[in-house]
Amino acid sequence: MDQPSLITENSDYWVVNKPAGYSVEMHDRYPSIKNWLQDNYGFKPAMDESNRWGIVHRLDVETSGVLIWAKTEETQTEIQKLWQGRQVKKTYLALVAGETLPSGTIDVSLERDNKGDKQRVALLPTAKARPAITGYQRLKIGGYAKETISLVECEPITGRTHQIRVHLQYLGHPIIGDKVYGNKLTDKLAKALNLSRHWLHAASIIIDDHEYSAPLPPDLKNTLKLCGITEP
Repeated sequence: MDQPSLITENSDYWVVNKPAGYSVEMHDRYPSIKNWLQDNYGFKPAMDESNRWGIVHRLDVETSGVLIWAKTEETQTEIQKLWQGRQVKKTYLALVAGETLPSGTIDVSLERDNKGDKQRVALLPTAKARPAITGYQRLKIGGYAKETISLVECEPITGRTHQIRVHLQYLGHPIIGDKVYGNKLTDKLAKALNLSRHWLHAASIIIDDHEYSAPLPPDLKNTLKLCGITEP
């Protein structure tokens, strides 16, 4: 398993390159970024657990890339306000089945699915539905096993749980390797490509005019190579 690495830090927060296989908060099955910061950088939360221990956003266990972690409760509150005010730009890369349109915006509300820890599209207004907007741009087209594959860049305007994964599924182009929102084709492609997790990477974050980025990890680079796609 790849290990986390520190991209940079300042007096207010750490910027971490989170590998797949790590949870953000403490977890009974996975190592966590919280423990990694405690063990390697002396993180001692000045807040109680109800305040999410310095967390300002999350990445799924299988998602790699840029993660910001606040050092103090004051910074946590300030960054959360920027997040809620849509003043933080996040860019993700996703490898999906099929040929997407060149670009577009997915503006479809999401709601929690009571059958499990997942989300679903809410086409009609409900009490649980929350607005969700994702912009996307197709970067490259490749293929494998006679199937067309697209590399897309996604910018989530809102920050709902699993938003990009659900929106791309709704678009008809689920992420390769997504065990929750994928289908038989994405499962088949992941197996053929020897990909053990969903192909989703938090490539960059821009906050307060500072841009932080994380390179693609080896497993995702290898998948692109097999699909005949040059790394963006």
